[in-house]
Amino acid sequence: MPAPRSMPPAPPRPMAPSRSAAPRQPRPDANPMRLMLGMVGIATASALTAVMLPSVLPQDQALADSVAAGGDTAVAPEPSVLHVTRYVTLAPGQTAAPTVAPTKRPAATPKPTPKPKTVTRTRQSGKP
Repeated sequence: MPAPRSMPPAPPRPMAPSRSAAPRQPRPDANPMRLMLGMVGIATASALTAVMLPSVLPQDQALADSVAAGGDTAVAPEPSVLHVTRYVTLAPGQTAAPTVAPTKRPAATPKPTPKPKTVTRTRQSGKP
């Protein structure tokens, strides 16, 4: 059995520059964004609870307190025009009163004239 050959030692490798040697850019500070996000969350929660929860005082009690304190409350004016729709059922053969305008029916749209079919025969591959 032959003797094992010995290998010469490998030459030393040059040292790679370490990553810590390169200057790193500082990361931006996230605290102002976190503060703003927190304030927006609080404002949103406040608005949602104000909309969802009923008023603490009943409507009558709040009105009485404002009148007792001498505050003027704005009262909505009565509407000046009151629209009334009357439906009239006519008996068979009865016509509408002359004050009621008859409803106009839309004119019937004429049907378009059909186009005649055109058949074109061609010879393909020698077939008639």
